Amino acid sequence: MPIDRTRFTAAFLVTNVFLITVLGALATAGVTVAAPITGAGGFTVAFDELHGEGFEQYSTMEGHDGCERYPVSETRIDNGTIDGLHLFTDLEMPITDKTVRVSIAAENASFQGLNQRFTHLEGDIAFEEDQVVEYDDDHERMRISASNITIENGTIQTETQYITHLSLDELAIDVELDPDDAGVDAPEIDCQANTSAENTSSGDGTATSNSSDRPGPGGNDSVSPAADGSATASVAPIRR
Repeated sequence: MPIDRTRFTAAFLVTNVFLITVLGALATAGVTVAAPITGAGGFTVAFDELHGEGFEQYSTMEGHDGCERYPVSETRIDNGTIDGLHLFTDLEMPITDKTVRVSIAAENASFQGLNQRFTHLEGDIAFEEDQVVEYDDDHERMRISASNITIENGTIQTETQYITHLSLDELAIDVELDPDDAGVDAPEIDCQANTSAENTSSGDGTATSNSSDRPGPGGNDSVSPAADGSATASVAPIRR
């Protein structure tokens, strides 16, 4: 039976708007809600300023279909506030060739129990107290911790996000069909070992891989501590 594309598109939009509206209603009502947010290809979080307490970040290597090894960071913040929050994702609609951008914006937000996995972060970062950097060679990961963190003009390309409690002020939800802009100009994932096998055969019949090894401790972001113990950084895509 032929599919009515107009009705399909309308149903698709209504379903997504309904789900996001329910989440927004729970959050603005101040209800404690476990809110996992995931999507194919991830989603983007942009904000004017984020202030968090109890900060930890782990950088490690992950893999999925099409890329065996690529860098991922997981950030955990106990509680905090966000000014000028904008969260959005672009959805490729099945059947049609349309793209739908679903956006959530709020003037102010407060949260508890933030757990976020991301592949790209940009912004101006300041640690109000000394930060601790640790390396775990056995598990190929790095850990950064600090009691407080502030990020200004931040943009994060995420994979998943989990929030124990979220409260949003002046919430706005928008759905845009075929947006003009591309969203955030984030770099492609730094895939270091394709599952399609970037291998080359040598003369003796053996195969050698073109993927790189784990880099040294300097392969993440550049942090410059000041005399008062604070630190500022412009965070680039994580290169492992």
